[in-house]
Amino acid sequence: MLNKDELNIMRQNAKVHKKVFDEIRKIVKDWTTAIEINDLCSKIAKDHNVLCWFKWVYDFPDNICISINNVVVHWRARKWVVFKDGDLVTFDFWIKDKQFGINTDAAFSVIIGWDEKNTIWAKLIEANKAALYAWIKAARVWNTTWDIWFAIQNEIEKAGFKVVKDLTGHAIWKKLHEKPYIYNYWNPWSWVKLKAGMTLAIEPIVWETSWEIEDDGDWEIYIKDGSLGCQYEHTILITEWEPEIII
Repeated sequence: MLNKDELNIMRQNAKVHKKVFDEIRKIVKDWTTAIEINDLCSKIAKDHNVLCWFKWVYDFPDNICISINNVVVHWRARKWVVFKDGDLVTFDFWIKDKQFGINTDAAFSVIIGWDEKNTIWAKLIEANKAALYAWIKAARVWNTTWDIWFAIQNEIEKAGFKVVKDLTGHAIWKKLHEKPYIYNYWNPWSWVKLKAGMTLAIEPIVWETSWEIEDDGDWEIYIKDGSLGCQYEHTILITEWEPEIII
């Protein structure tokens, strides 16, 4: 668990994180390129003296994961990736400070150029947000990881969609992926009690018609049936009362 100084660093990271997401939302549109987004992340991180840590861990080649349509996670900022109206795009970004090595992890999804109130993709996004905030509501010191996966799965399946089962949320501190891992679906072995001071990255991943993924051995992981999906993620702090959304 983080001490007071480390928690303050995490909150400072979150301010940079928010700036990155705000700037992405300003420029992302039809014909924006993945390279533009990747360069934007690099510039803001450099200006604030933090690291785009995706680029330094697991040998990932870019500053941010940009996943489009049927890509579940980890699509790279390839030169030929250009956003088009109607694309469903997830931006997944991770910051690490240089002094303490504290991480924040967050993601959001958008539909390029579309009215989000009138499409099946918009319903996916709304189901994802509902699952995320049901997760946060369940993140109380008297609950366990069981309560969390139940809240996520219930919201997503109520909306008629699928939970990607092979990817999870996780604790976060000086490593990106710390234990406990937070499943997004029924798992009989997931019974870790939540404690005040835990910092967790919650990330329900919602898909239209399937939960099965396909990994071709490169970075990108796809949904097997080619349907669309999205991801939202917050880093939160478990407190004695309501959890604090760090980013």
